[in-house]
Amino acid sequence: MSPAPKDAPWRFHLSAGALCLDFANTVSWRGSGAPVDHLPAYEELVRFALQSKLIAAAEAGRLERRAMRRPEGATRALQRAVKLREALYRIFAGLAGARRPSRADVATLNASLPAALASIHVIPESDGFTWAWAGDLGALERLVWPVARDAAVFLTSADLSRLRTCGNPRCRWLFVDATRNRSRRWCTMTVCGNRAKVLRYRQRRRRH
Repeated sequence: MSPAPKDAPWRFHLSAGALCLDFANTVSWRGSGAPVDHLPAYEELVRFALQSKLIAAAEAGRLERRAMRRPEGATRALQRAVKLREALYRIFAGLAGARRPSRADVATLNASLPAALASIHVIPESDGFTWAWAGDLGALERLVWPVARDAAVFLTSADLSRLRTCGNPRCRWLFVDATRNRSRRWCTMTVCGNRAKVLRYRQRRRRH
């Protein structure tokens, strides 16, 4: 798996319909011979959390500074995050294809839940209640806690029959098909959808 090119910061795609699916989609072109990993370093994990609004800018800066002071700890945290990501991808891609997940992948998710669930609590807001995260705000591994919780909630409460993988065999990103007639085929129309349209157009031109 190749790391993402470093000439420009990657803008994470957050349109899958669930945080856990967005996280699983941090590898591009999984179905190709050269998938691209967009989490090659702990700093990229921080950027994913920041773009996903899991943390604020001040928290991102604090985590990046701690990662610089504790590079071995940051490496371990990233490795655990990537292990969870790959297990989640296999679980959800399998379910999208009507296949049961492996016990090993479910065990990887379950192993991440105790720390996540021990660090969450409910707080009141002006118009109701929301979840908040407690514990050490500088804990390097805290970025996967919301992902693990979201994956568990998704698996136990979502309509899994709407889970899809992109129709582009080179892409294979995950998404929730929220259309009324369940007709969505592509991860995004701006990427794989447009590629398919261009390909069909070229094929028609060749036939004529």
